[in-house]
Amino acid sequence: MTTGAVIVAAGMATRMHEFKQLMRIAGRPMAERVILNFREAGVAPIIVVTGYRAAELEAALQYPDILFVRNEAYETTQMFDSAKIGLAAIKDRCDRTFFCPADIPMFTSVTVRQLMQYKAPLVLPICRGKQGHPILIENSLIPQILAWQGEGGLKGALNGLSAQSLRVEADDPGTLADADTQEEFRHLAEMAEHN
Repeated sequence: MTTGAVIVAAGMATRMHEFKQLMRIAGRPMAERVILNFREAGVAPIIVVTGYRAAELEAALQYPDILFVRNEAYETTQMFDSAKIGLAAIKDRCDRTFFCPADIPMFTSVTVRQLMQYKAPLVLPICRGKQGHPILIENSLIPQILAWQGEGGLKGALNGLSAQSLRVEADDPGTLADADTQEEFRHLAEMAEHN
C-alpha cells in the first residue's frame, strides 16, 4: 500500500505579516520541515499546493519526489479549495494520502510511521484530547471530499464521510502546534530548540 501526502502552502498568511511558509525554524523553512517529516517516514509522492509567491516557494523546496500544483485563485479562496486541488492531483498516484497544512511543521516522522500502521479509511492523530495533523485518508474517499458542498471546509467534508474514522493517540504535541501569529511562531521555535 503506497502512501503519499498533500501539503497546502498557498495562503497569504495575513495574520503573520510575513511569508510564513519560508520562515525558518531551527534553520529550515517551515514548509520544508513538513516535507522532511514525511520523507523520513518513506511517504511519496508529496504534492505541495502553492499560490502566494508560488515561484519563490517552489524554488526553495526542490526535492526529487516533490510535485507542485498551484491554486491560482489563492487570494479569493479558502484552505479547503487548496486541499481539493492537492487531493485531486494525488488521488490516482497512491493508495492513501496524508494531509497537512504547511504551518504545522513540528509533528515527527515517528508519528507519521505510527499512523501508517493503521488501515482505517480515515486516521486522525489525537494529542491531549485534541485532533491534530497530519491526517491520513484512503484515496477511495477523495471523490466524496471533492464533491463536498456543505459547511466547515475540510473538517466538514471529513465529518460528512460515510467511512469510519480511527482516532489514534499520538504523544506528539507537534501535531497540534500551528503558526498563524508571531507569538505562535515563537512557540514553535522554542519547541524546536528542545527537540
